[in-house]
Amino acid sequence: MASRVLNRLAGNCLTRIAIGCTTVLTLLMLIAPVTVAHFSMAGEEENSERQKSEVAAEAKEFVPRCIFAAGEGDAVKLELHPDPILRWSNPTVGDVHGEVYVWTDRGQPHIVASYFRFFSPNWGTQLEITSCTEKAASATVGGVHFWRTSQPGMTRKVLDGVDEPAKNDKTRLIQMRRMANDFVVRLDDTRTKGTGVKRELRLLNQPVFRYPAPVEKSEYIDGALFAFVEGTDPETLLVFEAVVSSGKEAWRFGLARMNRDALQARFRDVEVWTAPYIENVTDRPKEPFAVFPLRQRLQDVDGIAPKKEGAKPRSN
Repeated sequence: MASRVLNRLAGNCLTRIAIGCTTVLTLLMLIAPVTVAHFSMAGEEENSERQKSEVAAEAKEFVPRCIFAAGEGDAVKLELHPDPILRWSNPTVGDVHGEVYVWTDRGQPHIVASYFRFFSPNWGTQLEITSCTEKAASATVGGVHFWRTSQPGMTRKVLDGVDEPAKNDKTRLIQMRRMANDFVVRLDDTRTKGTGVKRELRLLNQPVFRYPAPVEKSEYIDGALFAFVEGTDPETLLVFEAVVSSGKEAWRFGLARMNRDALQARFRDVEVWTAPYIENVTDRPKEPFAVFPLRQRLQDVDGIAPKKEGAKPRSN
């Protein structure tokens, strides 16, 4: 009798141990993927932060070497805003990070350039330039004029149907944000087969650059630069400026592309701007929008040697 009881107790214990082990194994199997996913996400975030830091350091070294000028005969040397106005990524095109800088004349944006690097796919580092002026513009690095355009990059027009600029800068910012929200920008994404897929770009709620207080001979009262993005990658730039036009204060606007695909902008359902598709965006050293792969040498668009004896175009 005692033997039977002991055998039964032993059997019950073994059964409970087996059930307990099964439960633990089940829990481990459920927890393991979550743990692996957690560490995987943490690793991806750490890698992304490292990539951002690398691009930021590279841009900080390279961008100040880019000398931009505007006007006939490079009459006006543009001033580089010291800090990037936007740091961006775009998961829809790959593992890529970029930094956007602006060059101004008396506070007004004339050139916007994005320094970015593709980590995956491995397309290298590129410099994307867009002109935000109606004047001729040029760029030099290490004595080499690698970009020169006489075409207008942005045409500013008076924006009809809106209130006059307010009397203080805080209210004018509210006005500009409201006007920006009345714009819709669409991009024909040609990364897919066929004629492209229309995408509505996202407006960043705050301007990426606010004009400083006007100085003597400034052409504006106030202004701001907004970006329409994919991810946080700027694809179209929108400028608002409070100016004096025909003897009274008014708002004017301008748009500039930062993508090769066809673009269309509408203001309150009325088309106000379009930009056509560009077949080869990296062979445009005389166009207002161009992209330069920096793993190649920047070629002198004027076809002349650098002025400084012994100087050579830098490989980047």
